[in-house]
Amino acid sequence: MNRRRLGRAAGVLLIASATLVAPAGAAQAYSPTGGIIYQLGDEPCLKGRGNCAVYPKSAQLPNGRLVASFEKATVVPATGGAAGETLPVYSSDDYGTTWQPLSELKAPAYLSGDPQYAKYTSNWTNPYLYVLPQTVGSLKAGTLLLASIVSGDDYYYAEHKAADPNWTPSNDGDRKDLAIALFSSTDAGVTWNVVNVVATGGWQGGSAGAVGQNIAGANTHKQVDPLWEPYLMVHDGKLVCYYSDENDYLSFDPATGIPRLDPDNDTATDSHGQILVHKTWNGSSATWSDPVVDVAGITQNMGGGKTEIGGGRPGMTNVVQTTDKKWFIAYEYWAGGANVRYKIAADPLTFYADGDAAGKDITALPVDAGSRALTTGGSPVTIQLPDGRLVYNAAGSGSVWVNESGRSDGAWTEYQTTMGPGYSRNLQYVAGTGRVVILRNQGTSQIAYGEVDLGRSDGTYYRLVNKKTGQSIGTGGKTNDANLGNRDVPDVVLEATGSAANKDTQYWHMVTKADGARTLLNKSGGRAAAIWTGNATVGQRIGQWVDDIAGGSWNPVKTDGGYYKFQAVKNTDVYLTGASAGAAVTLQNAADDGSQEWQLVPEAPAVAELTAGRQAGTLIATDPIGKGATVPLDATASDPAGNSPHKNATGHGYLVAADNTVTELGPVSFDANQRGTVRLPETVAVGSAFRIAVTFDGTPLMWDAAVLRSAAKVPSAPGRPTIAVANTDINLAWKAPADGGSRITGYQVLLTRDPRVVLTRTVAAGATKATFKKMKPGRYTAKIVAINAVGKSAPSAASAKATVTSAAPVKLSVTVKSQCTSGTARVAVSALNKAGRRADITLSTAYGSKKFAGVAKGKSAAKVFGSGKKRIGAGKASITGYTYVDGVSYSSTYLASYAARKCG
Repeated sequence: MNRRRLGRAAGVLLIASATLVAPAGAAQAYSPTGGIIYQLGDEPCLKGRGNCAVYPKSAQLPNGRLVASFEKATVVPATGGAAGETLPVYSSDDYGTTWQPLSELKAPAYLSGDPQYAKYTSNWTNPYLYVLPQTVGSLKAGTLLLASIVSGDDYYYAEHKAADPNWTPSNDGDRKDLAIALFSSTDAGVTWNVVNVVATGGWQGGSAGAVGQNIAGANTHKQVDPLWEPYLMVHDGKLVCYYSDENDYLSFDPATGIPRLDPDNDTATDSHGQILVHKTWNGSSATWSDPVVDVAGITQNMGGGKTEIGGGRPGMTNVVQTTDKKWFIAYEYWAGGANVRYKIAADPLTFYADGDAAGKDITALPVDAGSRALTTGGSPVTIQLPDGRLVYNAAGSGSVWVNESGRSDGAWTEYQTTMGPGYSRNLQYVAGTGRVVILRNQGTSQIAYGEVDLGRSDGTYYRLVNKKTGQSIGTGGKTNDANLGNRDVPDVVLEATGSAANKDTQYWHMVTKADGARTLLNKSGGRAAAIWTGNATVGQRIGQWVDDIAGGSWNPVKTDGGYYKFQAVKNTDVYLTGASAGAAVTLQNAADDGSQEWQLVPEAPAVAELTAGRQAGTLIATDPIGKGATVPLDATASDPAGNSPHKNATGHGYLVAADNTVTELGPVSFDANQRGTVRLPETVAVGSAFRIAVTFDGTPLMWDAAVLRSAAKVPSAPGRPTIAVANTDINLAWKAPADGGSRITGYQVLLTRDPRVVLTRTVAAGATKATFKKMKPGRYTAKIVAINAVGKSAPSAASAKATVTSAAPVKLSVTVKSQCTSGTARVAVSALNKAGRRADITLSTAYGSKKFAGVAKGKSAAKVFGSGKKRIGAGKASITGYTYVDGVSYSSTYLASYAARKCG
């Protein structure tokens, strides 16, 4: 059975009057307040305990699973130090609501026997997870990659422990041989391989917490040359790795961006600077490209006439594309002014070309009237959502900022989240929910997670229309938290239906929490319709606020006529109330005047959302027949854990006509097998192409296309098939016939061997060829039968006859050797025909090939191939003999080795 992984959806207005529907429960509850992925225990750390577990990053696999990793710098018991350190990998199969340990990613020295990796004994920090969106060289699309900082042992820690076993570290130490390594997994993060080393540094030298201070005695030149913070993406068919580089560079080429390394990098006084660079790789070559500067930082005077770039220590690259086809890079910067900066470029590989060594303050970006300036504090993270919006956060705030237009010059809006500020706070868009999962470290090395809705998430949105006034619940055009966008005044009010300039502000998600209660989330910014002050008492107003409670706020109660009341969970005596047109929405005691009754009008899917990537090809199995036809629907889908989200669920069906008119079809009930039906309107004409879309409260939209057929009949007979013999295989091909008004579901192939033996094979719809392998000698003919839902066609006309004879190998006696002639290495090849008939013989080497036609039995084909070189390595020659019986070709291939040869 095909099971569809969940995707995304959005919506537009209906053309028909809305049907009253019950709000069906979501496929899975979500937890905005989240929880803890990892908590440091009492095990000793290799550095200060406050940042022993830090830097969480995540990615989503094609099957929907989320994977995350982070630094866990605890002492390895087996070695008493950093050697053997691993990166923990966690997974979530419920879109980020819960997390479980998945694997431990070892250092290169333990994953490979290659000597080049022997010194990298610790897989330390800065993991960056990335799923390849396309094949790059030998790495296939969908491969999970992880780039991280690997190293040798921490000599500062080892030396201090040797001198005083009771010594405890309070900051970073001094590891040797820092580098960025690339790893891959093809089984969803369970097992890993080391791919290669992207870039190399030197000693850590106390960086970044104690730069140039915590220096090991073994670091004789007091070098501070680590690498940090890899960031991966694919661009122009190549894998790009951005990173922070503390090697000492004198300058960079303004034309190419390639930095010039200080020849005395390993011994000279260290600048303690850092630059941002990137490398590219085609996935096949032995090495990555040269580094190219992205941000150089200010130039520092090192004395003696020498200067070096890297002042201000730009770090933590994030790169995203904007909707106006530019590229936005954000990074931290520590030379005064805002400590988060940005640049914009037309090419993500030429950020250096603007000549700006530091970039612009992030606080200079435009914000809307209801938002504060973008936060600073370092460790910025920016992501692009599938609809083009950009989302930004940094260490200085628990909020995120959303650029609604996604443009490089677009305004940013602040939204609160349930997660406090934190170093390298990670943002992960989740396909299957449309929400964002946030990871951060907090407290004493705690890795925490939570979810936030930023609007336009997956599932059905509803207008809530008041029975008494006919008006809808809106927000006064505001999209973010009322304390920000409405000057700390509750903003949820009754409005004339359809009057909002931003129509999304009048639509609300019905989200089910773990306690079964509901939360209303606004489509424009994902803010909850929250009880102001949190106290469910009479008269309290409703305002937009981040959904920051584990349980739901409302219990929907069905009333007469299909309307609903929304009872407050915290006080079941009060209900959501719209007392009069234009009034603020409040909590009031029960009333019977219609002010507390709400019609739930679902929003139809937008035609623009019915993309090929969102099509569920099995939703409509066969074209329906006749006006007013009932269309069987198969909404089979699964989440990463294998659950069936549409089992016994109710969706909302829509007909999308060929002219893109959208018509509501009403509620659709799906059974335990995730199957249901809808009836087409009589207005759909026979022969018309159409699409059917189904939305659900808690999962993405599904759609499929079909054609309304007239009463169907069996298909026409297929045309006469062609038949060909290759050795003992029979290859058949034919053209698809007219389908009789019902899709062809397959073919039956009838292969007859004289006199009466008939072999039958069924071929799937869409295939118009078949191969029968290793057939017995004899004369064969074939006929083809087409099949549809009505039945089988008449057989096709019989193919021409084809003969399979006994297959006999072409016997050759082969000799291959390397030799020297006139100081040049050559390969001599000969083949003696020992077959019972003439044979064509082809001799092939790395230095050429030669074909000999009609070599008689007992005769040889021979050729000496010149290499043009004095020295050749060992290799193999390929010799193939061909014979022909009744027009059928038979062949045998021999491989023979020759030795390496050095001449002169």
